[in-house]
This record gives sequence, structure tokens and C-alpha cells, in this order.
Amino acid sequence: MKAFLYVLGFCFVLEGLLPMLAPDLWKRAVRFISRFPSEKIRYIGLESVVLGLVLVWAGSLLF
Repeated sequence: MKAFLYVLGFCFVLEGLLPMLAPDLWKRAVRFISRFPSEKIRYIGLESVVLGLVLVWAGSLLF
């Protein structure tokens, strides 16, 4: 549970960096992505989840 909270906190830090450092760029990116069809956004989300799981799995093997 402790590791989960660390990872969750780190995700929030990473997610908050772009809006904090470059809010105008972040707003343009959100507008750009909002033009994508929902299915494409869903597919990108699926790819992100799979990549994240692969990285967690690889990290558990290496460390």
C-alpha cells in the first residue's frame, strides 16, 4: 500500500508539471486532443495502460 501511494503521488506530480510550467501549451494540447474521436482517445488510453503495466512488470523483474 505504501508503494502504491508513492506511485500515485508521483503520477500527480508528473501530471501537474506541464500545466504548472507551461499552462498555455497545456491548454493548446487539450484543445488539440479534444478534436480527436472518442475511439482514438480510448485507444491511446489503452496503449498508455499497457505500456505502464509493461514498465511495472519489467521493473519488478529488474529490481
